[in-house]
Amino acid sequence: MTNRLAACAALALSLSVASPVLAHGFTKPQHGGIVTTSGETLFELVAKPAGVQLYVIDDDEPVAASGMTASLTTNTGGKTQNVPLKPAAGNRFDGPALKLAPGAKVAVMVINKTSQAHLGGTFIIK
Repeated sequence: MTNRLAACAALALSLSVASPVLAHGFTKPQHGGIVTTSGETLFELVAKPAGVQLYVIDDDEPVAASGMTASLTTNTGGKTQNVPLKPAAGNRFDGPALKLAPGAKVAVMVINKTSQAHLGGTFIIK
């Protein structure tokens, strides 16, 4: 019985050591973009040749884009542009044909359609 208890203790210890990889607040880009957080919400902005993509994760869970609206406000060299994003698959929003220049300041606003809760963050494009 002592071996069984030791095995259970070793398993519990190995799980507790492995859990920081999945720790709350994991902020590494998952899609090759740049990340910013606001409270428990993570935004990842990805520049693609055909436009931009925005991924939203709240409390470490992907947020269904279909239940939200999203927009970007860009400021490049003093010129401001407001761009609505289109919901796409999963937790992704698309901004087709939007190009982000180095040095641009980008603000994102996501609104929950049901609760009207507003979530936002900012990026500086390098």
